[in-house]
Order: sequence, then C-alpha cells, then structure tokens
Amino acid sequence: VILILTKYYHTDMGKVLESSLWRSSDFGTLYTKLNLQPGIATVIDNFYICSTNKKKIILVSSSHNDRDQSLFISTDEGATFQKQPIAFFVETLLFHPKEEDKVLAYTKEGKVSLEDTEF
Repeated sequence: VILILTKYYHTDMGKVLESSLWRSSDFGTLYTKLNLQPGIATVIDNFYICSTNKKKIILVSSSHNDRDQSLFISTDEGATFQKQPIAFFVETLLFHPKEEDKVLAYTKEGKVSLEDTEF
C-alpha cells in the first residue's frame, strides 16, 4: 500500500486550506482519494505508520477553523478509518516501541501525553 498526502498551502493566510490523502494498493498504478468525513472539510496535518505493524496508521486532522483536532485510526493499511476526537493539539506522535496500541503525543502546548488508541 502507498499513501500520499497532498496539501494546498495558502501563503497569504499562512495555513493549509485543503489536503487530500491518496491510497494505492496496486504498487501505484491506480490511486483512490480517501474521503474521511463526507460533506465535512477535513485538513490532514500529518500521518504516522506504526513501525512494528504497518497496517496501523494514524492521521492527525484539524478543522478549517483550527479549533478542533482529531485522530483517524486505521488497522487495515488505510482502507478504513475511525475518528477519535482529542482534547489537545498534536505537534507530533510516536507509536510506543513495544505496545503498538499506545502512542506518545507531544502537544503544541509543550506537554507530553500517552494515549491508548484502542486499536
């Protein structure tokens, strides 16, 4: 599986206005644009793949007004995702090196949080 994240950055506004996640399961011959929330504009900030289990993927997304952030969690190489709202803004994520259902999140406020992703 190949995942490609594209972003439209508006220089005057200084932020990403739109993003798209593309998935290929045939070594890049065909790509499908993933629609995480039909009818709702979702900006994907980043995605993370578990190093010990490549089927586990976490997307970090923001709303257009930058007030809400969510995780989208996949256990099937990005074929499907489940939304998980979070109460903080993620700067970066790391999968736990031994417990793949846990992630370490560093927040934009400079705090560290260990979250159970409930895979």
